[in-house]
Amino acid sequence: MLRFIKQHIIKIIVIAIVLYFLGSIIYSFHNYFSLHKKTTFTDQETKILWSRLGMDYVDLDISEAYFNSSLYVISEEFGSINEEIEYLKQFDGNESVHAADTFDINTATGHNDKKVYEIYDIKCADKGYFTNCYTYEENGKYYLEFYV
Repeated sequence: MLRFIKQHIIKIIVIAIVLYFLGSIIYSFHNYFSLHKKTTFTDQETKILWSRLGMDYVDLDISEAYFNSSLYVISEEFGSINEEIEYLKQFDGNESVHAADTFDINTATGHNDKKVYEIYDIKCADKGYFTNCYTYEENGKYYLEFYV
């Protein structure tokens, strides 16, 4: 066995390096494409997440955030869609915020079994207006879901 290793040491090293890099690439792809969920946030993390969404003006807690190649943030609960819209309308540039039914929408966080509404005309500080904001009802409460 020792004689075999001495004769093929270069081949073994090359194979080990190739396997290491192949494993690193697979691990990177897995982390990039798999959805990671976080449910507790410090005040600083909450501010950073709203900032990444371009909504520094919002002062809502975040109930969940999902990370992969994109960011999905779910806000704290509201009593109704109208409460959500009224909250958003209080900020400059959001005067025309409104909701509309969506049909056959598959949200990234898997709310396919719920009636999902899309929220339109939400001002985003650095991107103009959001095109991917949804709301849905769960356990009698409504949640805003933002996608970046």
